[in-house]
Amino acid sequence: MTSTDERDDPLPWLTANVRPAGSFGRGDVGRLRALLDALSACASLVVLDLQAVTLRSSRAAQAIDDAAAALEERGGCLLCINADEDVRRRLVGCRHAVVVAPGEPVPVGR
Repeated sequence: MTSTDERDDPLPWLTANVRPAGSFGRGDVGRLRALLDALSACASLVVLDLQAVTLRSSRAAQAIDDAAAALEERGGCLLCINADEDVRRRLVGCRHAVVVAPGEPVPVGR
């Protein structure tokens, strides 16, 4: 007899929705990075709603992409939604985060 813990069931999916607000400059990135690092270590999907955010530092974009890379390594995703033109311009160099403009459809996996 096989117990529930021993079966080959897929891991449960854990989604975190985060909506930061305000202007993130060089001095504020540490808090953003700490939050995203914690979430990327345990979540399957992190939805980062950037509607109320201004990114003033390339370090903020790097913190987002680093967390996205960590999620991607584990088969997860960091999805940035409601990214206005200025935020998308800051995130243009991100290779791992999925960035979606306001009103655009959110990509869905197969």
